[in-house]
Amino acid sequence: MGSASRKVAGLLWILLLLTLLSCGHKRSPQSVPGPIPRSQRVTDGVSSWYGKEFNGRRTANGEVFDMNGMTAAHRTLPLGTTVKVTNLDNGKSQQLVINDRGPFIRGRDLDCSYGAAKALGFAGAGLARVRIEVVEEAKERPKSMPTPGEVLVAGQGAPEKVLDASFTVQVGAFMNETNALKFREKMQQQFGDAYVIRFNEFYRVRVGHIPTEEGADNLRQQVQTTGVEGFVTRND
Repeated sequence: MGSASRKVAGLLWILLLLTLLSCGHKRSPQSVPGPIPRSQRVTDGVSSWYGKEFNGRRTANGEVFDMNGMTAAHRTLPLGTTVKVTNLDNGKSQQLVINDRGPFIRGRDLDCSYGAAKALGFAGAGLARVRIEVVEEAKERPKSMPTPGEVLVAGQGAPEKVLDASFTVQVGAFMNETNALKFREKMQQQFGDAYVIRFNEFYRVRVGHIPTEEGADNLRQQVQTTGVEGFVTRND
C-alpha cells in the first residue's frame, strides 16, 4: 500500500472512530408533546374550585398554590398555558394560568383557585358550566428534577425520566403507600409500565408513557374494561 493510500485509510479509521464515540455519547431525545390540537383549544365543561385546604402547597409545576391567585388545574393542557374561562351561567370571563393537575373527579374538567371562582361568580355554588379557550400555549418541556415533594415510589427509571411530559392514565390515588404498591403490581401485570408517584400525601398510580392524548385515551378505555376508572393526564 502506498503512502497516500495509507494516509487515506488512516483518515477513514479516525472518522469512523469519532462517529462511534459520538453515537456512544448521544442522548436519546426526550418526549416532548406537540401543539394543542385545534379541537382542544375551545372546550366546554364543568369547573369546580379548590382553596384553603391546599393553600401554600406545591402545585404540579412547583409553584406554591395561592388560593386567591388567578390559576387553575387541568388534566392535560401544558403547564403554564393561559386560558380564558367563561362562566356559561352568568357570562363572566377571566384569564387563568394552568399551574396544576386535576380535577380527578368524574364529570369535572377544570379546577379553579378560589380567587378565580370568586371572579367568575361561582364560589358560592361550587360548580359552574364553563367554556375553556386557549389564549397562549405554554411550551411545556420535561422537568430536569421532580417537583419538591414528588417522588418515584415504584416503577422503572428515575423521576426525571418518568416525568417526561408524556400522556398517561392515572388509575388511582391512595393515602396508604402499601395499598398503592399492591394496586400498581396488579396494573403492571395487566398493562405494563405501571408506577407510583408520591405527590404531597397522595400516592398516584399511573400506567403508560404515551406520546399522544388520543393514544392515552385508548389505553384508558382498555383499563376501563377491567372495571377500573381512569383519567388521562400528563406525566409531570
